[in-house]
Amino acid sequence: MKIILSAALLFCFPACNNNAQTNEPVAINDSPATVSKKDSLTTYIHTFTDTVLEYKITAALLNLPFVKKSNAYIDSFSNHKHGLSFMLENPAENINEISVQAGYNGDDRFETYYHFYVHAQTLEIKLYDPVLDKKLTVKEYLKTQK
Repeated sequence: MKIILSAALLFCFPACNNNAQTNEPVAINDSPATVSKKDSLTTYIHTFTDTVLEYKITAALLNLPFVKKSNAYIDSFSNHKHGLSFMLENPAENINEISVQAGYNGDDRFETYYHFYVHAQTLEIKLYDPVLDKKLTVKEYLKTQK
């Protein structure tokens, strides 16, 4: 009986060997769960073609007091890993207003806090107020928030 069990055990080990050399291709990353997640600093939601204008717009928006407060809030709950993110849209032909959404860029979605419209030449900033359904200047927006 011991000889039969040991012989069966010897035949089972080569059958479990998974190093068979076949010519069939094997899919390695076939599901979305295997895709590695990258840091939001290295990935971009949308690329904007004019980087100089993009820098000017984001710098102007980050000088607003309520944007600074939102940036500090996101920085605090993300343990100083993230800040306020901006999505700039390329303007259509002959349109000088650039649509900018500011918010938190999470792993699952982009949470919009503010929707700005910035004039490309003058850098005049307007905010879209969904309650009033219109664009407001910064002063008008601050009055509605009090």
